[in-house]
Amino acid sequence: MRRAVAALCGLVLLGVTGCATQGGVEVEGGASQVSPPPSAPTLPSGTPVSTDGVAVLRADPAMNAKVKSTLVPCAYGQYPVEERYADLTGDGRAELVITVLSCPAKEVRQKESGAYLSSPAFGGYAGYVYNLATDPPTRLLGVEESGLELVLNTGDGRDLTVVHSRYLPRDDPCCPTDQRLTLYRWNGAALVETTR
Repeated sequence: MRRAVAALCGLVLLGVTGCATQGGVEVEGGASQVSPPPSAPTLPSGTPVSTDGVAVLRADPAMNAKVKSTLVPCAYGQYPVEERYADLTGDGRAELVITVLSCPAKEVRQKESGAYLSSPAFGGYAGYVYNLATDPPTRLLGVEESGLELVLNTGDGRDLTVVHSRYLPRDDPCCPTDQRLTLYRWNGAALVETTR
């Protein structure tokens, strides 16, 4: 019985390989044109190669003590901050735009990989802009309230929008109950609230 099954498997294998083409892959028709992936946005000249945003926040003498006390790694080992760079002042050097987030409420460790999966956060609770051209870095803007997001506007790149979102307990991360926008623009000396 085993010989019959082995012979039958051999015939099926021979039949399948007998239909294959010789000499590798056979392609019919012209090659499709593939466009390159979009390039990463270029950073303004003067962008620091590496800035430790958490160190900048901790070194700020005017930093709220409550915010400073939350600057510890989350369970998955990363600090709950989002760092970006933009030339908001027009001096050709990038400023640090940093949002302090909450560590996710739920962090589940996968047994196989050891990696952490986290539930989505509901925006940040503090946002800052620092001039990195000074030593130590100078705070140009600080906003502290829950549910905020700092949005770098396109165009001339000198605008920053702070999105203030109010979430109720049953709101999904995509859908806050209420949102308010505040636009900031560099006036030559400070980031000031403006209507456009």
